[in-house]
Order: sequence, then structure tokens, then C-alpha cells
Amino acid sequence: MPKQHIPEMPSILVVDDEPLVRGAVVRILSRHGYRVREAVTAEDAMTVLTTQAREQPLLVIIDIVLPGDSGVKLAEQIREEFPHQRILYMSAYPADVLGAEGLRDHTEEFMPKPFTAAQLIGKVEAVLGPRGPAGTRTSG
Repeated sequence: MPKQHIPEMPSILVVDDEPLVRGAVVRILSRHGYRVREAVTAEDAMTVLTTQAREQPLLVIIDIVLPGDSGVKLAEQIREEFPHQRILYMSAYPADVLGAEGLRDHTEEFMPKPFTAAQLIGKVEAVLGPRGPAGTRTSG
């Protein structure tokens, strides 16, 4: 009997230096069928992306205020190496702080903290598009 191909669940990389927030995001996404990888800093995130390039995540969720490089600088780095990478920013800081971190306009996908599980999943699906059976992406 031939092996049936089971599509892999979409992968998401979560970059946040706050363990409670990162853990909550990972749990929420995992419960909704996503494979989730984690990074604490921009450097960690680039290591994950470059060493596991064959398994590029569909989405990178980045806290804007990180130790070392900001989330905005990380997003710029990611886009230099992976131009089509989808990014979702998140932050609890007010707009003036975000502007100082480099997020000048809000055309980027942005998720204000705190958020509920439903808000997070809704935003992720808005960025990625709805999933069909067995985690496959649907068009439209």
C-alpha cells in the first residue's frame, strides 16, 4: 500500500524576549495546528532562519522591542535574505516608542499587546489566508 502524503502543518517563527508572552503565543498557535519555532533575540531568529532555510516559516511574528537589534531591524535583515517572508509585528508599547524603534508607518502587519487567542489567530489568518483541510492554504 503506497504511503499517503500528509501535508506538513504551516510553520511560524515567534521572536520575543519575554518568556511568558512567547510561551503563550507558542501554545495558542500550536493548539491551532501550527508548527512553531522560537527565538529570543534577532540574532537567534536569523540563526533559525539561515540554518533551517529549507523549512522557511510561512510567517515570522516579531516583538518590536528586543534586546540588541530592534524587531524592525530584524525584519529588514529578514527581507534582505528572504524577500517574500511574511512578517507580523507585535508590541505593547505606544506609537511614539514604536516610531523610535523604526516602525514609522503602520502599513506593516501589526498586533497590539495584550491580545486574546482569538485575536492572534484572526490576525495570523488575515496575514496568511484561511487554511483548508489538513492545514493546507486555500486561495482567495
